[in-house]
Amino acid sequence: MGLHTDRRIITTADAPPPAGTYSQAVCAGGLVHVAGQTPRLPDGTRLNDAPFETQARQTLTNLEAIAQAAGSSLAEAAFCTVYLTDVEQRGTFDSIWAEFVGAVPPSRAIVQSNLPGFSVEITAVLPCRCA
Repeated sequence: MGLHTDRRIITTADAPPPAGTYSQAVCAGGLVHVAGQTPRLPDGTRLNDAPFETQARQTLTNLEAIAQAAGSSLAEAAFCTVYLTDVEQRGTFDSIWAEFVGAVPPSRAIVQSNLPGFSVEITAVLPCRCA
């Protein structure tokens, strides 16, 4: 017998569709768990060859769009995991990150990763306020 939790799928056309068998985000237990977002436009176009700054900004824009679809924002995030192919980009990332998370940033982990064609991927956990 498993634990039953009501779940609600969060979807928005303002962020790219999932690239596999998963949801953009799931609201459960009052929290929204946002799947890893990468530098893709809402139509799915990949920004693989774009400069790091462009990739980071688009990834955060995607996260913000999904957060808003759940009635939240990145400024309210509880925790984010940031995957970078080059951790030397951390300072550049932090400057862009600050624009999205505000004066009270969430807790965060940065992980060096061998991403498939991207420089950055980010997941987030936020409060869910969708109706």
